[in-house]
Amino acid sequence: MFRELQDILIITDSGKVVASKINNTNIDETLFGMLISALTSYASEIYDDKLNGIEFKRIRFDFLKRNKFIFMASSSVKTNHEKALKILKILSDVFFQRYPKNKLEGWDGSLNIFQELSNDIKKSIDELFVELIFKDNKSKSKT
Repeated sequence: MFRELQDILIITDSGKVVASKINNTNIDETLFGMLISALTSYASEIYDDKLNGIEFKRIRFDFLKRNKFIFMASSSVKTNHEKALKILKILSDVFFQRYPKNKLEGWDGSLNIFQELSNDIKKSIDELFVELIFKDNKSKSKT
């Protein structure tokens, strides 16, 4: 499911990138995070609407804004927009399970608390698959 996404960013609504997986080396994630934040804020304030995607000739950027965070993924324009939003919804659900409201309320802006998430996002599909298998095997052996 995640194979269709090329780049993934989790951004605060102020533009700070808290976790990312960027495959395109030409992208400066800090500048890109601020740009995405500005665009989504602009759409919200000027047009009173949510920006949920930008499409170019060959690439599309999909956005999901939840609880002051923006979840962004880039993919081919051939990737179904609704499917990309569904993946972002799953990603945001995992994010808010790891970082519930009470943990984020006292957050001082330091990115250290997101280090584990950032490492997980950067893992390949194969690494995640192996971890999932071993996790399942460990839980089965306990029963």
